[in-house]
Amino acid sequence: MILIFDYFETLLNSKSMDFNRGLKIFWEKYYKDKCKFEDIKTYGEELFQVLMSRHAEWKEFPFVEEELPLYAEKFGGEVVSMDAEEEADFLMACNEFEINPGIEDLLKESEQRNIPMYVLSNSGFRAEALLIILNRKGLGKYFKGIWSSADFGRTKPCKEFFELAIQSALADNPSEKRENIVYIGDLYETDVIGAYNAGIKVAWLNKKGEEDTKKLATYKTATTNEIKEKLF
Repeated sequence: MILIFDYFETLLNSKSMDFNRGLKIFWEKYYKDKCKFEDIKTYGEELFQVLMSRHAEWKEFPFVEEELPLYAEKFGGEVVSMDAEEEADFLMACNEFEINPGIEDLLKESEQRNIPMYVLSNSGFRAEALLIILNRKGLGKYFKGIWSSADFGRTKPCKEFFELAIQSALADNPSEKRENIVYIGDLYETDVIGAYNAGIKVAWLNKKGEEDTKKLATYKTATTNEIKEKLF
């Protein structure tokens, strides 16, 4: 067996999310002498609409590569260059993360069973930054690899994005087969449909009690503990 996890609301829950919390710190450090915070906040809202339109086409809007240069173009100055640590700091300023209840038990049990684990995430933030946050939460050690749509350029449910993870995981574990891969995620449109179309099993962490209208989920659970029970 190989397990591939979604990131947000599967590994880590966001207790609260406000992009402007991160943007305020960013403004104070780089743009305070160039514009008012309300100006950069308004522009950030415009760029959010760009992100949403990209996602509607399964395309990503990478924060460091594409969004940061637009702030420099709009307000002047050099393009801000963030390393992965700074990018992780920004994301954590925007989100108050907590570990999804039960996820540590699932990861520990999988590790004890020598099951290789990976992460495939829709995120405008690079995989390296996402891994830093997992490390800060004590979860990074469980994963052999992590892929972010910020690096790939396209988002789930894009079949090619899933295929990147699938082929990489199979190359790491040549004794395993595609039919032994299980993807674990919480969103029907991106996680369930995407994994199904990629030809792998999917454990749907169905927190909202939605209907599996297309009957695509291999396993449907309300909690992470139930996933462990179904897998093992």
